[in-house]
Amino acid sequence: MSKAASDIILRPIFTEKSSTRLQGEGTDAGGHRLERIRERGVQPRPKYVFEVAPGANKIEIRQAFEAMFEGAKVTSVRTMNMRGKKRRMGRFLGRRPHWKKAIVEVAGSPIDVAQGV
Repeated sequence: MSKAASDIILRPIFTEKSSTRLQGEGTDAGGHRLERIRERGVQPRPKYVFEVAPGANKIEIRQAFEAMFEGAKVTSVRTMNMRGKKRRMGRFLGRRPHWKKAIVEVAGSPIDVAQGV
């Protein structure tokens, strides 16, 4: 890994949706209710959402997360490119910048993400 971990993982994203993923409530990525999944004996894993560098790939994100939070074992990384929204400032039309989002799934107990980044 040639880049520092702080150059790859830029900031955590704390939204209502990302906090329910962390707590393991609601639905999983496929839209299934988590109560049904728990009835089958499968425990959902905590997921964390980050803004990452646009050029970072999944392997670099995994290594950066494990370097920032020692003892955390990443099971999966999902990435998506988010388009910048159009914004209006008076009569002028502008655009927010495009950015990349990563959802990191961790095995084991939840960790304090706000402390590490």
